[in-house]
Amino acid sequence: MPDTLKLAIVTDIHHGPDKLTKVGSAAVPLLQDFAAFTRDYQPHFIAELGDRISDIDAVTDLGQLELVAGQFADLPAPHRHLMGNHDQVHLSVADNGEVLGQSMAHYSVDVSGRHLVFWQLDSRIHHPQGFLPNKADLVWLAADLAATNLPVIIFTHVPLDGGSLQSNYYFDNNRRFGGLPHQREIQALLREAGNVILCVAGHVHWNNVNLIDGIPHITIQSLCESFTTEGAAAGAWATIEVDHEVRWRTYGNDAIALTVPVRGLNSHWRQPLPSFEEHIQKTAIPTGLDNITGLILDMDGVLYRGGTAVPGAPQAFAALRAAGIEIVALTNNARASAEDYSAKLARLGIHLAAERIVTAGQATARYLAAQSTAPSVFIAGSAALRHELLLQGAVESDEPEYVVAGIDLDMPLSTLAAAVGHLHRGAKLIATNPDPMLPGGRGMEPEAGAVVAFLQAASGQTAYIVGKPNREIFALALAQLGIPPAEVAVIGDTAETDIAGATAAGLRSIQVASGNQVKPESPHQATANMADLTAVADRLLG
Repeated sequence: MPDTLKLAIVTDIHHGPDKLTKVGSAAVPLLQDFAAFTRDYQPHFIAELGDRISDIDAVTDLGQLELVAGQFADLPAPHRHLMGNHDQVHLSVADNGEVLGQSMAHYSVDVSGRHLVFWQLDSRIHHPQGFLPNKADLVWLAADLAATNLPVIIFTHVPLDGGSLQSNYYFDNNRRFGGLPHQREIQALLREAGNVILCVAGHVHWNNVNLIDGIPHITIQSLCESFTTEGAAAGAWATIEVDHEVRWRTYGNDAIALTVPVRGLNSHWRQPLPSFEEHIQKTAIPTGLDNITGLILDMDGVLYRGGTAVPGAPQAFAALRAAGIEIVALTNNARASAEDYSAKLARLGIHLAAERIVTAGQATARYLAAQSTAPSVFIAGSAALRHELLLQGAVESDEPEYVVAGIDLDMPLSTLAAAVGHLHRGAKLIATNPDPMLPGGRGMEPEAGAVVAFLQAASGQTAYIVGKPNREIFALALAQLGIPPAEVAVIGDTAETDIAGATAAGLRSIQVASGNQVKPESPHQATANMADLTAVADRLLG
């Protein structure tokens, strides 16, 4: 059995004034308790994971940092510090290093048969984006992991796992500040190295564990956080003991204990596996176009372009209906209501009741209604979208929970500017659909995706897309059809929304060339490709 490695960890000290969920005035006394604990516990190594202070200004921050540094002067084991985001708002990395008496560069050391890595990845928050990837950080870590044959434990300030932040007081509402945008790249690096057995972080102010490829990713509660402890400081620090298993314990008012086995070196969860999309295509979606009794039709580019019917579409639609094939129309366009679209189709010689038309506006309204009984919203979209949202109980507000993005060609830039302000104040970005453009009578026209791209770039948020390719909007269409999914096909002109969404929903799909240009190199491949709805009708009706 390997020797037992004993570690003591403290993080997110936040020495400074009391704030809404941080009892900063308790930091120094609690650190004194932590020091006394380590003298009894006698760890092999002590890790402090960053955010030592609550930033105020350069002079105040320097004084606070000096008080914190003094608590680490006489600890019974070697210790190392990491940079947190609050540590470098008004102070430089060099300032921190000078006060703490150690380099704040990347650092690794072998202790009791394990390789400890203190990865000083860029933990500055860049507004409005959040954390930004730094290629040099990745290069250093890859080289350090390749240079050791020992099991590796990685310490960082920001977690590497991208775990759920649901109900976290601060980060649930500020997710771009809670994790790393390049976490998938980091996890792939760890997998390739094959020798990482544990990752430990702070930053998100709660205890959590996430197993990825057998590697426990542990986050440790803040010393002074109070939102989980009814207003009292959590008084949290942790021990981790590693031999044939990892034994983690956080002490204080938010205590937790966990034991997991240590994975073997170069031991991975089953690989290789196909992508989940490929798996669905191979196992769940019927092949060919036989036994289709229901169709979900996109409208723009399938039934019409702008104000003109696609040639042959009215006749093909009528033939399909006459043959007993059930049809529901599903559009990502939220500029009009289902009743408006039904009337438009009638003018083009295509007869489909409003009850058989599902719009992204309807889906968005239903999604928000499922979040709360009266969600407060700011709407950057059409009058039809506003009608759908209010009909389902949404309430317009100057302090919204959600910014709902659609498209309105008459929307002023001031509306987008107001939306950006709400997003920076904590509102969540919800989008009707991601389409950047759609086919119109005079060529391509901008769609909601263009508005979403603007708001994402200006806010740093990533929108939640309700419309296609979200499988949930296809579930609404299937419910309207009332036909088993195995007998349904989706017809659309856009691979990234119609075809990708059909695959995600486990449905067959037909991509037509009468709307958006078909991209042969797209990763989203339909069951069949055809010229237009006329060709589809000819094939399905024999």
